Amino acid sequence: MPDEPSAFVAMVRAEIEAEAEMRRRRDPELRRLEREIERAWVEVAPPGATGDQRELLLDRADRLAMIDVDVPLGDRRGVRQMKGAIRKGTYWYLRYVSDQLNALNNVITRLLRRLDGRLSDVESALQLGSNRELLSAPPQPSPDVAAAVAAIFSAAEARRVAVVSAGGGEVVAALHAAGIRCYGIETDPLLALKGVQLGLDLRAGSPFEHLAELNDGEIDGLVLTGEVENMAIAALWRTIGDARRVVASGGTVVVAAADPAHRETVERELRAGRGISSESWCHLFSRTGSDTEIVPSFDVRIPSLVVARIP
Repeated sequence: MPDEPSAFVAMVRAEIEAEAEMRRRRDPELRRLEREIERAWVEVAPPGATGDQRELLLDRADRLAMIDVDVPLGDRRGVRQMKGAIRKGTYWYLRYVSDQLNALNNVITRLLRRLDGRLSDVESALQLGSNRELLSAPPQPSPDVAAAVAAIFSAAEARRVAVVSAGGGEVVAALHAAGIRCYGIETDPLLALKGVQLGLDLRAGSPFEHLAELNDGEIDGLVLTGEVENMAIAALWRTIGDARRVVASGGTVVVAAADPAHRETVERELRAGRGISSESWCHLFSRTGSDTEIVPSFDVRIPSLVVARIP
């Protein structure tokens, strides 16, 4: 059981997320009901409160684009007649203005949908979307890799380390055993639950969104593993920028990822254009001013680790 209240809350949330995901997979009807709830929420939610729900927001924009000048009159006697007289007297003016605004809004919303479609085409062409339906997540680091990562942070005397993505918690467990305060973020709630049940601080969520939301210098160390092997170069460069920002000066970033050159045929073809070699990781981190080195891990799939020290 973790000592920090925030870690305990994170563990409880991970258990809840895992249970919810398990029920979704058993009953597809739940996904449909969740979708209906999302649509109902979008109808009443204030701007910015609905998150990244592109289609739902575009539908709402279509509905809100039409300005109606036939304002309600109400039921109160006297007031209703007065409002009716005002509406008749101003209708010609408001209708003239609203017709122009409705025409403009119609063009804007149509343009938004066209832009949204073109952006989707660009994302598809650049393979920016997820390929989980084609290939499972990368294998989790072996005990040898996890032990090598823990040794690096022990030598660096790191006080607070984050692991993204954490998988079932192999690296987090090794760091914890070495006496290092650490936590991990994992996309798959069911996978994270395995580590949570062992008492590890694993949190269900988007690892790289979490990384982007951390404050400057908030952690002393960072492990990049797992899903970084599925990321295109533009996303990797953005992740490196986030890592450089959130790790405090003097901190350490360790990359535990397989070299694309060592992939088997299926993995090599389906992950084409994703993931980079240890040498390329070193090159990119050096562009941010970090000192880098490649450390052997004595593992078949991940034979070496990239260590970047933040200036």
